[in-house]
Amino acid sequence: MSKERSMPTKQTVKNFFTLLFSGKISKAEKALERIRKRYKLSEDNGYYKALYGIYYSYVSDDRNSYVFKVWEKFLNGESRRSIERSFKEILRDLYDPPSDFIQAWIDFIRMLDKLPTP
Repeated sequence: MSKERSMPTKQTVKNFFTLLFSGKISKAEKALERIRKRYKLSEDNGYYKALYGIYYSYVSDDRNSYVFKVWEKFLNGESRRSIERSFKEILRDLYDPPSDFIQAWIDFIRMLDKLPTP
């Protein structure tokens, strides 16, 4: 089994989110696949799973998904810090997910103000 490289750079992830939330779905899908291959992330990798989950929830227009709840909170004026804090509380109460899964979501939350509004 090959050793995983470091996690994707923030700019790489931001580019993926920018494509996704700009409605460039096929380009976002290709960017996500490039991330997986370039950083040698398995489909079981927590960071990749989180990115894929965000992607899938958004493209399937799942309005009950957490990605939509995060956007709703942010667009209604809640601070990124508050959203991040509530995210960590939810995870702590539910289960103990891999740290790289958590990091992908935190990266997303911290980039909200730099991403196109869906």
